[in-house]
Amino acid sequence: MSESRVFSLNGMDVGAVVSRVEGFFRTEKGMEVQSSKTADGYVMQASQQKDGWKTISGTRLAITIQMAVFGNQLNVTIGEGQWSDKIGAGAIGLFIAWPLAITAGLGAYKQKKLPEEVFRVIENFIVSGGRTAVVNDAGAVVADGMIVCPKCKSQVVGGSKFCNYCGTKLENECPNCGATVTPDSVFCAECGHKL
Repeated sequence: MSESRVFSLNGMDVGAVVSRVEGFFRTEKGMEVQSSKTADGYVMQASQQKDGWKTISGTRLAITIQMAVFGNQLNVTIGEGQWSDKIGAGAIGLFIAWPLAITAGLGAYKQKKLPEEVFRVIENFIVSGGRTAVVNDAGAVVADGMIVCPKCKSQVVGGSKFCNYCGTKLENECPNCGATVTPDSVFCAECGHKL
């Protein structure tokens, strides 16, 4: 099974998108990445290092991505990762060591949400015009004109009423004065009322 999405490149070089996705896998997921240029784009494989514990427990992540460019469109297809270790750990967990069933379930959950994370990285990179967030000890820096959704932590355009990734309402009103407050506010900026 695979998932596909099409993105408008808006003049962006596909090589820059590939570099951003490679960086995501290396820095945020601790995965090894191999990319190759193809006739119409790139193919990429990423996986966590072979580690006996991750393989036995079913928590090792792996993914294959094909990026094909057609004019100004980027077609991204993400293929299934390694599910055999998760199935094996789950089966062993059911009969011998029940904690392996839990870790296999956690591994399956992380594997299942990985494609959506990759799609979000690509979309944010293209929308931001290739400007990546700088990471420091406090976490990712929010790009100019963007705000962070309190639920899914995605960066969305400032002034948005709802998150375009998860649908969470982004504007709230102070119950004391009715002023608009951001979702992460502890006090109202207008009247100082504790929220």
